[in-house]
Amino acid sequence: MITMKRCNYIVAAVTLVIGVMIAYTSYGYGISMTMFGPGAGFWSFILGVGLIAVAVLIVTDTLRHSEEFTAVKVRIGEKANFEAYKLMLLLGAFVLLLEILGFYLDSFLFMCACMYLLGMRRFSSIISVALVFLAFIFVVFSLSLHIKLPLPIFWS
Repeated sequence: MITMKRCNYIVAAVTLVIGVMIAYTSYGYGISMTMFGPGAGFWSFILGVGLIAVAVLIVTDTLRHSEEFTAVKVRIGEKANFEAYKLMLLLGAFVLLLEILGFYLDSFLFMCACMYLLGMRRFSSIISVALVFLAFIFVVFSLSLHIKLPLPIFWS
């Protein structure tokens, strides 16, 4: 049986690798400030550094509470974990379908499915919350910031 301590180290290592890869890649796009604002890689570089910091915090917390985390056994096949696995699969489907369905339709379906999985059963509430959130995203990103979010393949 695997311990929580080992799981924390695995998660920290994966987070560190992803953070370093993001920071390294975004550094190549340029992170310096210009008269027009930050370079193209600035915000992704900040994200990468943030992930590196999170990895360090996970390791620090694990070292500080080493005995407690060694005592906790992780049961991967436990029924309570399957809800998290379903959400991970939904997130994977969201990423895979983003280019096909476009941001708005894919996000709508993702939010509806997540709310249903998390226990919300009134379909009117599910649909209205998803639509209000997408309307907010549309106003902020498309109308205010003029950022084009991915459209479905069939609209290209």
